[in-house]
Amino acid sequence: MKLIDFINTNNQLSDIEKELIVNNVEVRTIANKDYFVKSGTRSNEIGFVTSGIFRYFFYDGDGNEVTSHFMAEDELVGSITSFFEFTPSAGSIQAVTDCELIIINRDSWDLFCSEIPQWETSIQKKINEVILRKANFQRSLINSDAKNAYLKFMNTFPSLAQRVPLNYIASYLGITPFSLSRIRKAIASL
Repeated sequence: MKLIDFINTNNQLSDIEKELIVNNVEVRTIANKDYFVKSGTRSNEIGFVTSGIFRYFFYDGDGNEVTSHFMAEDELVGSITSFFEFTPSAGSIQAVTDCELIIINRDSWDLFCSEIPQWETSIQKKINEVILRKANFQRSLINSDAKNAYLKFMNTFPSLAQRVPLNYIASYLGITPFSLSRIRKAIASL
């Protein structure tokens, strides 16, 4: 199971711990454009993406969708703040492609925390890796023009660049879809 491989990259699970995980998770599919979490609802599940891509987005003051994060294969998906703080999610998580994920509900999470000593440490390490990768990427965009921002996105996230609709990439980079289309045409003509 991919979730077990994910955890095993930092800490080796015993056979009993692996069995505990297998017996207390659920495999779920979510169709393209369906939601994993909607803004304003409380998240009681965390998912591990085995195939597909999700995006986290919110609405700005003008009512425009702003994509702030993508989650793809071998990553956790969920409104982490909502899950851990028992609060409504500030944003929505929507499938960008058809997706399959392994669901860990709150009861299973609590069970894993009490029965698998390295569970929280392993998951926290993965969450920190994602947060650092996102922060470093966003920091690299600070003095970049739109063309260089897109080139950095393509180099940093080549799989996403090929599978995510351009309007979501434009939103993530803070540029208009029209500008991104022009940039892509200019790059293609080089």
